[in-house]
Amino acid sequence: MPEQFQTIVFLVRHGQTDHLYSQQMAVDNQRQLTALGRDQSKKVGQYLAQFQPSALYSSPLERCLETAQLIKSGMNFDGPVVTASQLAEIYSPEPRLEAGERGESIFKTILTAHTGEQVVAVTHQYIIGYVVAEFLGVKYQQVLCDFADIYRLVFAGDKLVEATRLQPAK
Repeated sequence: MPEQFQTIVFLVRHGQTDHLYSQQMAVDNQRQLTALGRDQSKKVGQYLAQFQPSALYSSPLERCLETAQLIKSGMNFDGPVVTASQLAEIYSPEPRLEAGERGESIFKTILTAHTGEQVVAVTHQYIIGYVVAEFLGVKYQQVLCDFADIYRLVFAGDKLVEATRLQPAK
């Protein structure tokens, strides 16, 4: 399918944080980007600039919002960062189910509003991992997703047809 008929979503995991994921939301919400995480986010923005994305979405958690702002600056993007709760971290006892529901919801929003465009969405490992695992038909644990990794998702209409891992901050 020609590129102009595809919608491309760059799912970006936030940059490195000062401590690891906690299932306690109050503890996890306090995570902040490290100096390396800020540097990774800037590199991701510089990398994504070549694609000239038309929109930038982010999880409402501080580490993602900071990552998104640094990406925005690196891309020289003048639009807003749109906060989307569907991109927030998952604290559910059934993360795969919740990630699938959220993925379906945010992609419907993006695909409706940005058909044929390239969009950046800053989120968390669980969201990326479970969405990509579902598409590839593999276990979540088989989907690699380090800090500041990008998964380039290509949609033909509303169907996900390609998922590629990119690591521009390495």
